Amino acid sequence: MFGRRLILLATPRHVGVLDWRPGRMHWLGKFGASEADLADFRRVVESHAHLPALIVVDTVDEDYRSEILPHVQGQARVELLNRKLKQVFRNARFVGAWRQARETAGRRDDRYLFAALTDADWLTPWLTVLHRANAPLYGITPLAVASQYLLARLRVQEAHTLLAHRLDNRLRLSYYQNGLLRFSRLVSSESPTQQPGNAADEIAKTQLYLTGQRILPREARLHVLLLDPSGQLDAAQAQLNADPAFHTRLLDLADLGRALRIPVEFLAATPEIVPLAAIAPETLPLNLAPPDLLQPYSEFSWRHGLRTLAGGVAALGLVVTAINWLHAQDLQRQAQALALEQQQLDARYRAIARTFPADVATPEQLAQTVQLAHTLETTQMPDVEALYGAVGQALAAYPDFRLEALAWRSETTPTAEGADIRLDASLVDFDGNYRAAMQRIERFMQDLAAMPNLSGVRLRVSPVNAGPGGTLTGRIRTPDAASADAVGFSLEFRFRESGP
Repeated sequence: MFGRRLILLATPRHVGVLDWRPGRMHWLGKFGASEADLADFRRVVESHAHLPALIVVDTVDEDYRSEILPHVQGQARVELLNRKLKQVFRNARFVGAWRQARETAGRRDDRYLFAALTDADWLTPWLTVLHRANAPLYGITPLAVASQYLLARLRVQEAHTLLAHRLDNRLRLSYYQNGLLRFSRLVSSESPTQQPGNAADEIAKTQLYLTGQRILPREARLHVLLLDPSGQLDAAQAQLNADPAFHTRLLDLADLGRALRIPVEFLAATPEIVPLAAIAPETLPLNLAPPDLLQPYSEFSWRHGLRTLAGGVAALGLVVTAINWLHAQDLQRQAQALALEQQQLDARYRAIARTFPADVATPEQLAQTVQLAHTLETTQMPDVEALYGAVGQALAAYPDFRLEALAWRSETTPTAEGADIRLDASLVDFDGNYRAAMQRIERFMQDLAAMPNLSGVRLRVSPVNAGPGGTLTGRIRTPDAASADAVGFSLEFRFRESGP
Protein backbone atom coordinates (compact mmCIF):
# COMPACT_ATOMS: atom_id res chain seq x y z
CA MET A 1 0.00 0.00 0.00
CA PHE A 2 1.23 3.50 -0.87
CA GLY A 3 2.83 5.23 2.15
CA ARG A 4 2.88 2.14 4.32
CA ARG A 5 6.09 1.44 6.26
CA LEU A 6 7.61 -0.24 9.31
CA ILE A 7 8.87 1.97 12.14
CA LEU A 8 11.27 0.25 14.57
CA LEU A 9 12.18 1.64 17.99
CA ALA A 10 15.54 0.00 18.77
CA THR A 11 17.33 -0.03 22.11
CA PRO A 12 20.22 -2.24 23.30
CA ARG A 13 17.68 -4.43 25.11
CA HIS A 14 14.75 -4.75 22.74
CA VAL A 15 13.10 -3.49 19.58
CA GLY A 16 9.48 -2.44 19.05
CA VAL A 17 7.76 -2.65 15.64
CA LEU A 18 4.96 -0.38 14.39
CA ASP A 19 3.12 -1.09 11.11
CA TRP A 20 2.14 2.42 10.01
CA ARG A 21 0.04 3.64 7.12
CA PRO A 22 -1.78 6.96 6.64
CA GLY A 23 -4.74 7.04 8.99
CA ARG A 24 -4.05 3.62 10.46
CA MET A 25 -1.36 1.88 12.53
CA HIS A 26 -0.84 -1.46 14.20
CA TRP A 27 1.61 -2.28 17.01
CA LEU A 28 3.27 -5.58 16.12
CA GLY A 29 4.98 -6.05 19.47
CA LYS A 30 8.25 -5.69 21.32
CA PHE A 31 11.07 -8.22 20.88
CA GLY A 32 14.15 -8.82 23.04
CA ALA A 33 17.66 -9.83 22.08
CA SER A 34 17.29 -13.53 22.94
CA GLU A 35 17.28 -16.24 20.28
CA ALA A 36 13.56 -16.89 20.67
CA ASP A 37 12.71 -13.20 20.44
CA LEU A 38 14.97 -12.78 17.41
CA ALA A 39 13.17 -15.69 15.73
CA ASP A 40 9.80 -14.04 16.42
CA PHE A 41 11.16 -10.73 15.17
CA ARG A 42 12.42 -12.43 12.00
CA ARG A 43 8.97 -13.88 11.30
CA VAL A 44 7.37 -10.45 11.70
CA VAL A 45 9.90 -8.80 9.41
CA GLU A 46 9.60 -11.53 6.76
CA SER A 47 5.83 -11.11 6.71
CA HIS A 48 6.32 -7.36 6.13
CA ALA A 49 9.48 -7.52 4.01
CA HIS A 50 7.72 -5.64 1.19
CA LEU A 51 7.55 -2.50 3.36
CA PRO A 52 10.37 0.04 3.77
CA ALA A 53 11.73 0.19 7.32
CA LEU A 54 12.93 3.06 9.49
CA ILE A 55 14.94 2.45 12.67
CA VAL A 56 14.61 4.99 15.49
CA VAL A 57 17.46 4.37 17.95
CA ASP A 58 17.37 5.18 21.65
CA THR A 59 20.76 4.63 23.28
CA VAL A 60 23.29 6.36 25.48
CA ASP A 61 25.94 5.86 22.79
CA GLU A 62 25.05 9.05 20.95
CA ASP A 63 27.13 12.09 20.21
CA TYR A 64 26.00 15.49 18.87
CA ARG A 65 28.13 18.35 17.58
CA SER A 66 27.06 21.74 16.21
CA GLU A 67 29.29 23.27 13.55
CA ILE A 68 29.33 26.42 11.41
CA LEU A 69 30.69 25.67 7.92
CA PRO A 70 31.06 27.74 4.73
CA HIS A 71 28.09 27.77 2.45
CA VAL A 72 28.86 25.47 -0.50
CA GLN A 73 26.71 23.29 -2.72
CA GLY A 74 26.89 20.20 -4.87
CA GLN A 75 29.87 17.88 -4.76
CA ALA A 76 31.90 20.42 -2.77
CA ARG A 77 29.36 20.18 0.08
CA VAL A 78 29.48 16.36 0.00
CA GLU A 79 33.27 16.32 0.24
CA LEU A 80 33.26 18.97 2.97
CA LEU A 81 30.78 17.04 5.12
CA ASN A 82 32.54 13.69 4.65
CA ARG A 83 35.85 15.21 5.69
CA LYS A 84 34.28 16.91 8.71
CA LEU A 85 32.50 13.73 9.84
CA LYS A 86 35.78 11.80 9.76
CA GLN A 87 37.50 14.52 11.76
CA VAL A 88 34.79 14.66 14.43
CA PHE A 89 33.78 11.01 14.80
CA ARG A 90 36.82 9.26 13.29
CA ASN A 91 35.93 5.65 12.41
CA ALA A 92 32.28 5.63 13.51
CA ARG A 93 30.10 3.81 10.97
CA PHE A 94 26.71 5.35 11.76
CA VAL A 95 27.16 9.10 11.24
CA GLY A 96 25.13 11.87 9.65
CA ALA A 97 25.01 15.62 9.00
CA TRP A 98 21.95 17.84 9.09
CA ARG A 99 21.98 21.33 7.56
CA GLN A 100 19.57 23.11 9.86
CA ALA A 101 19.80 26.78 8.98
CA ARG A 102 21.88 29.52 7.40
CA GLU A 103 23.37 32.39 9.33
CA THR A 104 21.79 35.78 8.66
CA ALA A 105 24.95 37.89 9.18
CA GLY A 106 28.54 37.86 8.01
CA ARG A 107 29.36 35.33 5.34
CA ARG A 108 25.99 33.66 5.85
CA ASP A 109 27.54 30.31 6.65
CA ASP A 110 25.56 27.12 7.18
CA ARG A 111 24.81 25.70 10.63
CA TYR A 112 25.02 21.90 10.80
CA LEU A 113 24.21 19.32 13.43
CA PHE A 114 26.52 16.29 13.28
CA ALA A 115 25.42 13.11 15.03
CA ALA A 116 26.85 9.62 15.43
CA LEU A 117 26.35 6.31 17.22
CA THR A 118 29.69 5.83 18.94
CA ASP A 119 28.90 2.20 19.78
CA ALA A 120 26.42 0.36 17.58
CA ASP A 121 27.38 -3.27 18.02
CA TRP A 122 24.09 -3.93 19.80
CA LEU A 123 22.28 -2.89 16.57
CA THR A 124 23.90 -5.67 14.50
CA PRO A 125 21.37 -8.47 15.30
CA TRP A 126 18.42 -6.35 14.24
CA LEU A 127 20.16 -5.21 11.03
CA THR A 128 21.08 -8.82 10.24
CA VAL A 129 17.44 -9.87 10.43
CA LEU A 130 16.42 -7.02 8.11
CA HIS A 131 19.19 -7.87 5.66
CA ARG A 132 18.34 -11.59 5.50
CA ALA A 133 14.66 -10.79 4.99
CA ASN A 134 15.57 -8.34 2.15
CA ALA A 135 13.60 -5.62 3.94
CA PRO A 136 14.44 -2.21 2.40
CA LEU A 137 15.96 -0.02 5.11
CA TYR A 138 15.59 3.66 4.27
CA GLY A 139 17.05 5.24 7.38
CA ILE A 140 18.39 5.18 10.93
CA THR A 141 17.70 8.24 13.05
CA PRO A 142 17.92 9.16 16.78
CA LEU A 143 14.82 9.28 18.96
CA ALA A 144 15.44 13.00 19.57
CA VAL A 145 14.80 13.71 15.87
CA ALA A 146 11.47 11.88 16.06
CA SER A 147 10.59 13.91 19.18
CA GLN A 148 11.23 17.12 17.22
CA TYR A 149 8.26 16.29 14.97
CA LEU A 150 6.23 15.59 18.11
CA LEU A 151 6.87 19.16 19.29
CA ALA A 152 5.78 20.41 15.86
CA ARG A 153 2.54 18.44 16.19
CA LEU A 154 2.02 19.96 19.66
CA ARG A 155 2.60 23.46 18.17
CA VAL A 156 5.31 24.38 20.67
CA GLN A 157 6.38 27.96 19.88
CA GLU A 158 8.99 28.62 22.62
CA ALA A 159 12.51 29.40 21.39
CA HIS A 160 14.24 27.22 24.03
CA THR A 161 12.55 23.92 24.80
CA LEU A 162 13.74 20.92 26.75
CA LEU A 163 11.73 17.71 26.34
CA ALA A 164 12.02 15.29 29.23
CA HIS A 165 10.71 11.96 27.95
CA ARG A 166 10.63 8.99 30.30
CA LEU A 167 10.38 5.69 28.44
CA ASP A 168 11.18 2.18 29.71
CA ASN A 169 12.49 3.53 33.03
CA ARG A 170 14.98 5.75 31.18
CA LEU A 171 14.94 9.51 30.94
CA ARG A 172 15.87 11.25 27.69
CA LEU A 173 16.53 14.99 27.76
CA SER A 174 16.49 16.74 24.35
CA TYR A 175 17.07 20.44 23.81
CA TYR A 176 15.43 22.25 20.84
CA GLN A 177 16.19 25.78 19.73
CA ASN A 178 13.49 27.37 17.59
CA GLY A 179 12.06 23.91 16.99
CA LEU A 180 15.38 22.34 15.84
CA LEU A 181 17.34 19.72 17.72
CA ARG A 182 20.62 20.94 19.23
CA PHE A 183 21.45 18.40 21.93
CA SER A 184 20.14 15.20 23.49
CA ARG A 185 21.27 12.84 26.24
CA LEU A 186 19.89 9.67 27.79
CA VAL A 187 20.08 9.04 31.51
CA SER A 188 20.68 5.30 31.83
CA SER A 189 18.43 3.07 33.88
CA GLU A 190 21.14 2.56 36.51
CA SER A 191 20.61 6.16 37.68
CA PRO A 192 17.96 6.55 40.38
CA THR A 193 15.59 8.67 38.24
CA GLN A 194 12.57 7.05 39.83
CA GLN A 195 12.93 9.20 42.92
CA PRO A 196 11.00 12.48 42.79
CA GLY A 197 13.96 14.87 42.96
CA ASN A 198 16.35 13.07 40.63
CA ALA A 199 14.55 14.00 37.40
CA ALA A 200 14.55 17.67 38.37
CA ASP A 201 18.26 17.43 39.23
CA GLU A 202 19.07 15.89 35.83
CA ILE A 203 17.15 18.65 34.09
CA ALA A 204 19.02 21.29 36.09
CA LYS A 205 22.37 19.66 35.25
CA THR A 206 21.44 19.65 31.57
CA GLN A 207 20.57 23.33 31.77
CA LEU A 208 23.96 24.12 33.33
CA TYR A 209 25.74 22.05 30.64
CA LEU A 210 23.92 23.83 27.81
CA THR A 211 24.75 27.19 29.33
CA GLY A 212 28.38 26.26 29.84
CA GLN A 213 28.70 25.10 26.23
CA ARG A 214 27.08 28.36 25.08
CA ILE A 215 24.33 26.40 23.42
CA LEU A 216 21.70 27.97 25.69
CA PRO A 217 21.99 31.73 26.36
CA ARG A 218 22.50 32.54 30.06
CA GLU A 219 19.53 34.89 30.26
CA ALA A 220 17.20 32.50 28.43
CA ARG A 221 14.34 30.84 30.28
CA LEU A 222 14.09 27.14 29.54
CA HIS A 223 10.66 25.77 28.67
CA VAL A 224 10.50 22.19 29.99
CA LEU A 225 7.94 19.64 28.71
CA LEU A 226 7.46 16.53 30.86
CA LEU A 227 6.32 13.45 28.92
CA ASP A 228 5.70 10.41 31.11
CA PRO A 229 2.55 8.31 30.66
CA SER A 230 3.28 6.57 34.00
CA GLY A 231 3.13 9.91 35.86
CA GLN A 232 6.47 9.53 37.69
CA LEU A 233 7.69 12.94 36.43
CA ASP A 234 4.73 14.83 37.87
CA ALA A 235 6.61 15.60 41.10
CA ALA A 236 9.39 17.37 39.17
CA GLN A 237 7.02 20.03 37.85
CA ALA A 238 6.59 21.90 41.13
CA GLN A 239 10.29 21.71 41.95
CA LEU A 240 11.30 23.13 38.56
CA ASN A 241 8.66 25.86 38.51
CA ALA A 242 10.08 27.11 41.80
CA ASP A 243 13.20 28.14 39.86
CA PRO A 244 12.59 31.24 37.66
CA ALA A 245 14.97 29.80 35.04
CA PHE A 246 12.37 27.13 34.18
CA HIS A 247 8.83 27.01 32.97
CA THR A 248 7.44 23.50 33.15
CA ARG A 249 4.25 21.84 31.97
CA LEU A 250 3.07 18.26 31.70
CA LEU A 251 2.05 16.56 28.46
CA ASP A 252 -0.90 14.30 29.14
CA LEU A 253 -2.29 11.59 26.90
CA ALA A 254 -5.23 13.73 25.85
CA ASP A 255 -2.91 16.37 24.39
CA LEU A 256 -0.89 13.72 22.60
CA GLY A 257 -4.01 11.99 21.26
CA ARG A 258 -5.36 15.23 19.78
CA ALA A 259 -2.00 16.16 18.26
CA LEU A 260 -1.35 12.72 16.73
CA ARG A 261 -5.02 11.85 16.11
CA ILE A 262 -4.65 8.58 18.00
CA PRO A 263 -7.12 7.18 20.58
CA VAL A 264 -6.01 7.76 24.16
CA GLU A 265 -6.58 4.09 25.02
CA PHE A 266 -4.13 3.04 22.32
CA LEU A 267 -1.51 5.51 23.60
CA ALA A 268 -1.95 4.31 27.17
CA ALA A 269 -1.42 0.70 26.14
CA THR A 270 1.60 1.39 23.88
CA PRO A 271 3.36 4.63 24.91
CA GLU A 272 6.32 3.74 22.65
CA ILE A 273 4.41 4.76 19.54
CA VAL A 274 4.24 8.48 20.45
CA PRO A 275 7.54 9.54 18.76
CA LEU A 276 7.19 6.84 16.08
CA ALA A 277 3.76 8.09 14.97
CA ALA A 278 5.13 11.66 14.87
CA ILE A 279 8.01 10.90 12.50
CA ALA A 280 6.28 8.22 10.37
CA PRO A 281 4.77 10.54 7.69
CA GLU A 282 7.73 12.95 7.63
CA THR A 283 10.91 13.11 5.57
CA LEU A 284 14.14 12.14 7.29
CA PRO A 285 16.43 15.15 7.96
CA LEU A 286 19.19 13.21 9.77
CA ASN A 287 20.06 9.74 8.49
CA LEU A 288 22.82 7.79 10.25
CA ALA A 289 22.65 4.72 7.98
CA PRO A 290 25.73 4.08 5.78
CA PRO A 291 25.22 3.86 2.00
CA ASP A 292 25.70 0.06 1.84
CA LEU A 293 22.67 -0.48 4.08
CA LEU A 294 20.54 1.83 1.94
CA GLN A 295 21.22 -0.03 -1.32
CA PRO A 296 18.16 -2.35 -0.98
CA TYR A 297 15.95 0.69 -0.45
CA SER A 298 17.34 2.32 -3.62
CA GLU A 299 16.41 -0.81 -5.57
CA PHE A 300 13.00 -0.84 -3.84
CA SER A 301 12.45 2.79 -4.82
CA TRP A 302 13.29 2.04 -8.45
CA ARG A 303 10.92 -0.92 -8.53
CA HIS A 304 8.21 1.07 -6.82
CA GLY A 305 8.72 3.96 -9.25
CA LEU A 306 8.55 1.64 -12.25
CA ARG A 307 5.41 -0.02 -10.91
CA THR A 308 3.89 3.38 -10.25
CA LEU A 309 4.80 4.54 -13.75
CA ALA A 310 3.40 1.34 -15.27
CA GLY A 311 0.25 1.74 -13.23
CA GLY A 312 -0.05 5.35 -14.33
CA VAL A 313 0.40 4.39 -17.98
CA ALA A 314 -2.16 1.60 -17.58
CA ALA A 315 -4.59 3.97 -15.88
CA LEU A 316 -4.02 6.54 -18.63
CA GLY A 317 -4.62 3.84 -21.23
CA LEU A 318 -7.84 2.83 -19.52
CA VAL A 319 -8.98 6.45 -19.41
CA VAL A 320 -8.15 6.98 -23.10
CA THR A 321 -9.88 3.70 -23.97
CA ALA A 322 -12.94 4.71 -21.98
CA ILE A 323 -13.01 8.12 -23.67
CA ASN A 324 -12.70 6.53 -27.12
CA TRP A 325 -15.40 3.99 -26.29
CA LEU A 326 -17.74 6.71 -25.09
CA HIS A 327 -16.98 8.73 -28.22
CA ALA A 328 -17.66 5.70 -30.40
CA GLN A 329 -20.94 5.12 -28.59
CA ASP A 330 -21.88 8.75 -29.13
CA LEU A 331 -21.02 8.51 -32.85
CA GLN A 332 -23.07 5.32 -33.11
CA ARG A 333 -26.05 7.02 -31.48
CA GLN A 334 -25.67 9.96 -33.86
CA ALA A 335 -25.48 7.59 -36.85
CA GLN A 336 -28.62 5.78 -35.70
CA ALA A 337 -30.40 9.12 -35.23
CA LEU A 338 -29.35 10.26 -38.72
CA ALA A 339 -30.46 6.94 -40.23
CA LEU A 340 -33.86 7.25 -38.52
CA GLU A 341 -34.17 10.85 -39.71
CA GLN A 342 -33.28 9.76 -43.27
CA GLN A 343 -35.95 7.06 -43.16
CA GLN A 344 -38.50 9.60 -41.99
CA LEU A 345 -37.52 12.02 -44.76
CA ASP A 346 -37.69 9.24 -47.37
CA ALA A 347 -41.17 8.29 -46.16
CA ARG A 348 -42.29 11.92 -46.33
CA TYR A 349 -40.80 12.27 -49.83
CA ARG A 350 -42.56 9.15 -51.06
CA ALA A 351 -45.84 10.39 -49.57
CA ILE A 352 -45.46 13.77 -51.29
CA ALA A 353 -44.28 12.18 -54.55
CA ARG A 354 -47.47 10.17 -54.77
CA THR A 355 -49.41 13.47 -55.04
CA PHE A 356 -47.31 14.73 -58.01
CA PRO A 357 -49.06 14.93 -61.44
CA ALA A 358 -48.02 12.52 -64.19
CA ASP A 359 -44.87 13.47 -66.06
CA VAL A 360 -45.58 14.91 -69.54
CA ALA A 361 -42.00 14.95 -70.75
CA THR A 362 -39.48 12.17 -70.58
CA PRO A 363 -36.28 12.59 -68.53
CA GLU A 364 -34.27 12.82 -71.79
CA GLN A 365 -36.43 15.72 -72.97
CA LEU A 366 -36.04 17.46 -69.65
CA ALA A 367 -32.29 17.02 -69.89
CA GLN A 368 -32.28 18.50 -73.40
CA THR A 369 -34.40 21.42 -72.22
CA VAL A 370 -32.03 22.12 -69.35
CA GLN A 371 -29.03 21.86 -71.67
CA LEU A 372 -30.68 24.27 -74.14
CA ALA A 373 -31.50 26.72 -71.37
CA HIS A 374 -27.92 26.54 -70.18
CA THR A 375 -26.70 27.17 -73.73
CA LEU A 376 -29.00 30.15 -74.13
CA GLU A 377 -27.84 31.59 -70.82
CA THR A 378 -24.17 31.22 -71.65
CA THR A 379 -24.38 32.22 -75.35
CA GLN A 380 -24.52 35.87 -76.41
CA MET A 381 -27.33 36.19 -79.02
CA PRO A 382 -27.35 38.69 -81.93
CA ASP A 383 -29.54 41.77 -81.96
CA VAL A 384 -32.91 40.55 -83.30
CA GLU A 385 -34.31 44.06 -83.68
CA ALA A 386 -31.53 44.97 -86.11
CA LEU A 387 -32.38 41.85 -88.15
CA TYR A 388 -36.06 42.71 -88.19
CA GLY A 389 -35.29 46.28 -89.23
CA ALA A 390 -33.09 45.26 -92.18
CA VAL A 391 -35.53 42.61 -93.49
CA GLY A 392 -38.54 44.90 -92.98
CA GLN A 393 -36.82 47.73 -94.84
CA ALA A 394 -36.20 45.40 -97.84
CA LEU A 395 -39.76 44.02 -97.80
CA ALA A 396 -41.28 47.50 -97.72
CA ALA A 397 -40.57 47.89 -101.44
CA TYR A 398 -42.42 44.66 -102.29
CA PRO A 399 -45.99 44.84 -101.07
CA ASP A 400 -46.91 41.74 -103.08
CA PHE A 401 -44.46 39.61 -101.01
CA ARG A 402 -45.97 37.91 -97.98
CA LEU A 403 -43.48 36.86 -95.26
CA GLU A 404 -44.17 33.31 -94.17
CA ALA A 405 -41.22 32.62 -91.82
CA LEU A 406 -37.99 34.26 -90.61
CA ALA A 407 -35.87 31.92 -88.46
CA TRP A 408 -32.34 30.83 -87.52
CA ARG A 409 -31.01 27.94 -89.44
CA SER A 410 -31.27 24.85 -87.26
CA GLU A 411 -27.87 23.51 -88.32
CA THR A 412 -25.94 26.41 -86.73
CA THR A 413 -25.98 28.21 -83.41
CA PRO A 414 -26.48 31.99 -83.53
CA THR A 415 -23.88 34.12 -81.77
CA ALA A 416 -23.11 37.79 -81.32
CA GLU A 417 -20.70 37.58 -84.28
CA GLY A 418 -23.47 36.50 -86.70
CA ALA A 419 -26.15 34.02 -87.61
CA ASP A 420 -27.46 32.19 -90.68
CA ILE A 421 -31.06 33.26 -91.45
CA ARG A 422 -33.72 31.46 -93.40
CA LEU A 423 -36.51 33.59 -94.94
CA ASP A 424 -39.68 31.94 -96.36
CA ALA A 425 -42.05 34.14 -98.37
CA SER A 426 -44.65 33.92 -101.13
CA LEU A 427 -45.71 36.09 -104.05
CA VAL A 428 -49.43 36.88 -103.71
CA ASP A 429 -51.78 37.74 -106.55
CA PHE A 430 -49.59 35.67 -108.90
CA ASP A 431 -50.76 36.00 -112.53
CA GLY A 432 -48.86 32.98 -113.82
CA ASN A 433 -45.93 34.91 -115.24
CA TYR A 434 -42.98 33.03 -113.72
CA ARG A 435 -40.40 35.11 -115.55
CA ALA A 436 -41.69 38.30 -113.97
CA ALA A 437 -41.91 36.54 -110.59
CA MET A 438 -38.29 35.40 -110.78
CA GLN A 439 -37.18 38.88 -111.78
CA ARG A 440 -38.91 40.38 -108.71
CA ILE A 441 -37.37 37.73 -106.45
CA GLU A 442 -33.91 38.48 -107.84
CA ARG A 443 -34.39 42.23 -107.26
CA PHE A 444 -35.52 41.44 -103.69
CA MET A 445 -32.35 39.40 -103.19
CA GLN A 446 -30.26 42.31 -104.44
CA ASP A 447 -32.01 44.67 -102.07
CA LEU A 448 -31.31 42.30 -99.17
CA ALA A 449 -27.65 42.02 -100.15
CA ALA A 450 -27.44 45.83 -100.23
CA MET A 451 -28.36 46.00 -96.54
CA PRO A 452 -25.22 46.68 -94.38
CA ASN A 453 -25.97 43.82 -91.95
CA LEU A 454 -26.86 41.14 -94.52
CA SER A 455 -24.58 39.14 -96.79
CA GLY A 456 -24.42 35.90 -98.72
CA VAL A 457 -27.99 36.05 -99.98
CA ARG A 458 -28.92 33.05 -102.07
CA LEU A 459 -32.07 31.40 -103.31
CA ARG A 460 -32.76 28.28 -101.33
CA VAL A 461 -36.13 27.25 -102.80
CA SER A 462 -37.17 28.67 -106.19
CA PRO A 463 -40.74 28.78 -107.55
CA VAL A 464 -39.35 27.43 -110.81
CA ASN A 465 -37.27 24.26 -111.03
CA ALA A 466 -34.62 25.29 -113.60
CA GLY A 467 -32.37 22.30 -113.09
CA PRO A 468 -31.40 20.24 -116.18
CA GLY A 469 -32.65 17.05 -114.58
CA GLY A 470 -36.06 18.42 -113.73
CA THR A 471 -39.34 17.40 -115.38
CA LEU A 472 -41.36 20.06 -117.13
CA THR A 473 -44.88 20.17 -115.79
CA GLY A 474 -47.62 22.74 -116.01
CA ARG A 475 -51.21 23.56 -116.67
CA ILE A 476 -53.29 26.10 -118.38
CA ARG A 477 -54.98 28.60 -116.15
CA THR A 478 -57.33 31.42 -116.68
CA PRO A 479 -56.34 34.87 -115.41
CA ASP A 480 -58.94 34.68 -112.67
CA ALA A 481 -57.72 31.33 -111.49
CA ALA A 482 -54.10 32.40 -111.60
CA SER A 483 -54.70 35.44 -109.50
CA ALA A 484 -55.91 33.30 -106.71
CA ASP A 485 -52.68 31.30 -106.43
CA ALA A 486 -49.45 32.21 -104.65
CA VAL A 487 -45.85 31.33 -105.51
CA GLY A 488 -43.58 30.44 -102.56
CA PHE A 489 -39.81 30.77 -102.36
CA SER A 490 -37.11 30.54 -99.65
CA LEU A 491 -33.89 32.52 -99.16
CA GLU A 492 -30.76 32.15 -97.00
CA PHE A 493 -28.36 34.88 -95.93
CA ARG A 494 -25.86 35.84 -93.21
CA PHE A 495 -26.74 38.43 -90.60
CA ARG A 496 -24.09 40.43 -88.71
CA GLU A 497 -24.71 43.30 -86.33
CA SER A 498 -21.66 45.28 -87.42
CA GLY A 499 -22.15 44.74 -91.14
CA PRO A 500 -20.40 42.45 -93.61
